[in-house]
Amino acid sequence: MDLKNLFHENMLLEVYDHNGRAYCKSIIQEVNKDNIAIGIPMKMQEQVVLQEGAAYTFRVVLDDALYYFRSRVLGTKISGHVILYLISWPQKVERRQRRHFFRFPCALDAHYWILSGEGGLSENDASPPPGKEEKGAPKGEYPRGKMPLNIMAESQEPEKALIVNISGGGLLLASGRYLPEGSVLALRFFLHGKKQKEVLVKGKVVRAYPFKIGKVVRYRYGIEFLDLNERVRDEIIRYIFTISRERLR
Repeated sequence: MDLKNLFHENMLLEVYDHNGRAYCKSIIQEVNKDNIAIGIPMKMQEQVVLQEGAAYTFRVVLDDALYYFRSRVLGTKISGHVILYLISWPQKVERRQRRHFFRFPCALDAHYWILSGEGGLSENDASPPPGKEEKGAPKGEYPRGKMPLNIMAESQEPEKALIVNISGGGLLLASGRYLPEGSVLALRFFLHGKKQKEVLVKGKVVRAYPFKIGKVVRYRYGIEFLDLNERVRDEIIRYIFTISRERLR
């Protein structure tokens, strides 16, 4: 592996804090010939001090894999009134295949519609609202399994929920309604940034976790995206990357 091609400016990386026994987030600010300059690592919005001369374990989280390496802290430098740590170029990098996307904590309001499952609308047999028929299909019908996701959603009143975390592969949904595993949902939510991005996706309930708030029982659902458009996946990953950077400032 050519290490020069692995690292680049503005890349997120994490350093393992042996005292706190957890990975802390940082950003690569400069890629130099003799060293790599990184921002001060943060954990729970607090700065983590790295000891000069000490070796630490770092990792870079990419879509395809996790990359681990050991580097020594060479010192610090000031860049535009910001303190940066200088770390040595690693001798080797260990690549570990990713099985799941990174889950990013958030709090996004969402609406969802049950497409199939208990109390749901079968996506194969559903009929569209009047005037929404697909061209060439009999009035009031779509070819089996071909109804567009937004039309399926419009045929029901939505349920309200909260997205607790999100990744390029799925999300964790909190709701007051019980949904059995295997239920298929249409979900609509907005990614906040300079411009709000409306997202409409289909997902499957793969795990269910009941919990209590006082005497009220609510549920958390692990949702796996189904048939997700790669453009939409890229928008979600870009949102995670942007908000992660803002939280480190």
